[in-house]
Amino acid sequence: MMRSTRVAIGALIAVMPAGLRAQSCSVTGTSGKCSPDISLSIPATITNPALLSFMVSPSTTLTATATVTDMDDVDGMATGSIATITVQGNRPWSMSVKGNTALWNATGGAWASKPVSDLHWSLTPTGASTAVSTTATTLMTGNPSSGTPINVYFRPVVHWLTDKPGTYTMGVTFTITAP
Repeated sequence: MMRSTRVAIGALIAVMPAGLRAQSCSVTGTSGKCSPDISLSIPATITNPALLSFMVSPSTTLTATATVTDMDDVDGMATGSIATITVQGNRPWSMSVKGNTALWNATGGAWASKPVSDLHWSLTPTGASTAVSTTATTLMTGNPSSGTPINVYFRPVVHWLTDKPGTYTMGVTFTITAP
């Protein structure tokens, strides 16, 4: 049994590629230097896949309460909600946003026909904003990084004539892709 095991191990060593066999060096003479040098053709291998992830905070409800000065502001409420998005990736990316339904969910007497376009977003707290739709719209793009938090300001548009008192809710979906 011992002899057949030695033969099998010897056969395995003989068929292994040279780069996978153990290499050794011994010192002879007075130089104290091992000759030849040992060089590994492939000392390490790493697989680095395409990585892309993002986090939205808060991950639940964004809330805002309208005031008299918010009514009929075409760019939305001054005191909307902030979502902070952090993207990590080792390649360029693009993020989009869309409303989950064509109409807001209305409760407590709220106007049941409030369109998704009455939710606006912006990357600045004031000024021009973009209406959300049920079709994904590019929110932002970026290059490889370990993640820098970016604030997205959601500013609902409220109207004197149509937006009856009540509670309005609208879900949104963020999607990240690599071009």
